[in-house]
Amino acid sequence: MTESIEPREVLRAGLERLAVPDPGRVQPLLEKYLDELERWNPRFGLVKFNDRRELVVKHVLDSVAGWQVVRDAVKPTGGTVLDVGSGAGFPGIPLAAVLPSVSFTLLERMARRVSFLKTCAVLLGLPLLRVAQSDLSDAEGDYDVVTFRAVAPFERFLHDIEKSGVRWRTAIAYKGREDRAREEMDDVRRSRVTDRDLRLVPLAPPFLAEERCLIVASRPAT
Repeated sequence: MTESIEPREVLRAGLERLAVPDPGRVQPLLEKYLDELERWNPRFGLVKFNDRRELVVKHVLDSVAGWQVVRDAVKPTGGTVLDVGSGAGFPGIPLAAVLPSVSFTLLERMARRVSFLKTCAVLLGLPLLRVAQSDLSDAEGDYDVVTFRAVAPFERFLHDIEKSGVRWRTAIAYKGREDRAREEMDDVRRSRVTDRDLRLVPLAPPFLAEERCLIVASRPAT
């Protein structure tokens, strides 16, 4: 239980459990991000939460939990990630804080969310983090990885991204229950929207008593 523990300590312990590199550098960045999110949220309704502890556990640590999967999917140098429908910045901003050598583009269509994300990019001082205001249908570019969280069923997301100008090697979708994620994977296979290999990666975000997993679509091994 984390109810009696200060959110800062929950974040510190969570980063430690997730074995993120250089947690002493990462935690202050995420604290600054949380401060800004709490400042903007009452006016702009970026994300639903009851308190900072919930923000840390259900959103920040949940996003960070996939960092090794993202790291392993990008190029060793010059890696690029497109976070589609970034909204309040999940999972893109936490991942960018953990992986500062990877270039992250946060794609968001709503102007007020874009303003928030751009403010965070400046305040966090992450030089490889940028924000683009666009619908996915109008987006372009080459990326090692495309991420999304709570945007759409995986089959529909793949259909939309295949129709866009985005070229990608791996797509990583943050999902909840594994049984539902497997159903989404079956929908992708039936629709044949992509020929990429699909796999499910269980996640264990610290202090979260709910199932979490990733669906990963990548090029078949040669």
